[in-house]
Amino acid sequence: MGGLSSAFRALQYRNFRLFFPGIAISQIGIWIQNVAIGWLIYDMTKSPLTMGSVMFFNAIPLFVLTPFAGVIIDKFDRHKLLIFVQILFCIQALLITLLTFFNLVQIWNIVLLGIFLNCIAAIDVPLRQSTFVCLVDDPKDLGNAISLNSTCFNVARLLGPAIAGLLIAHAGITVCFFVNFLCILPMIILVKMLKIKDVKCGQIQNETILEGLKEGIDYALKTPQILTLLLYMAVFSFIGMTYPMLMPIYTSEVLHDKADTLGFLMGAAGIGALAASLFLAAKTSITGLRRILFAGACIFSTGFITLGLCHTKLIAILAMFCVGLGMTSSITPDNTLTQAVVDDDKRGRVMSLNAICYMGTTSVSSFVAGFIADLIGISYTFVLFGVVMLIFGIAFGYKFSTLNFSSKL
Repeated sequence: MGGLSSAFRALQYRNFRLFFPGIAISQIGIWIQNVAIGWLIYDMTKSPLTMGSVMFFNAIPLFVLTPFAGVIIDKFDRHKLLIFVQILFCIQALLITLLTFFNLVQIWNIVLLGIFLNCIAAIDVPLRQSTFVCLVDDPKDLGNAISLNSTCFNVARLLGPAIAGLLIAHAGITVCFFVNFLCILPMIILVKMLKIKDVKCGQIQNETILEGLKEGIDYALKTPQILTLLLYMAVFSFIGMTYPMLMPIYTSEVLHDKADTLGFLMGAAGIGALAASLFLAAKTSITGLRRILFAGACIFSTGFITLGLCHTKLIAILAMFCVGLGMTSSITPDNTLTQAVVDDDKRGRVMSLNAICYMGTTSVSSFVAGFIADLIGISYTFVLFGVVMLIFGIAFGYKFSTLNFSSKL
């Protein structure tokens, strides 16, 4: 373990110094837009069911396109793809800004723009994850780059919703979407300035999209380390990513409190996640990541079980800190270990499978969690999910201990 200064060592590389502020600003913009869209849909419909349906339809591209995106990333130049994707993000943000500005926004065009956004995200997420190896000159610092990216995400998760709330209250929805548009522009400029050496394998360049997809899936299935990491990501995301949907219900029905308390609870999770990100960024090798990953599952489970059993505001805030701490302590090491063991010519395809496990399970699990909460109540739902996660965490912890995670970087 290195000191605090080593937590930012990836910034010594020119490419990462350019990429880091761009991704930090753009992530804040994305969170502002996400909060604004949720508020807009509910303001137009007053229907939680409509909100859930829109989220479900918007997530369809993640299931359909993400596996093919991995093949595209492995076949074509990452730098050009990065620029193209940021331009598409910019177009999407501008379109929704204009629709709201001219009062033309309706549910159907929100759905279409949401689908368009997630088509872009289906490429962007595995593209960014697989590009980190090109941003650091020393592959040993890849884990630090991934952890700093997680730090960006968690800072954005703290700042974005707060900024969105202020903008909605004092400037209006349109300004939120325009601010997101402005946040994307620096990313386009900074990505164009990158100097990336992206060497492609001749075999994947000669394969068709379907052939490349089959090769990537076969590789993941036949590599025990990668298959186990993908399964862990899927299980953890399915259970863990239910809390943003469950917490408003918990705040209202269990704590009998209002939106300000919900803000404190979600903020506590963000602080926990940020603390874990900085801790992981200070690590100088992948040694010990399996233990941290297992500990993360245990800490997360403790947070969920505590939410279900203890119903005071202070304890709930502490429990949510554990939820955020445990989540990042599981997801970030999983990403780092996956990138450490994957062959470079299959990196895009494996990270696209990782993205499906992380993002694709969320929309389904939200519906499942809502159904279970309706049957047994919100408190018992947290206890049930916490216990199930603990059991899976122990099982995966044992499995990880039997595998060799020697880095191929």
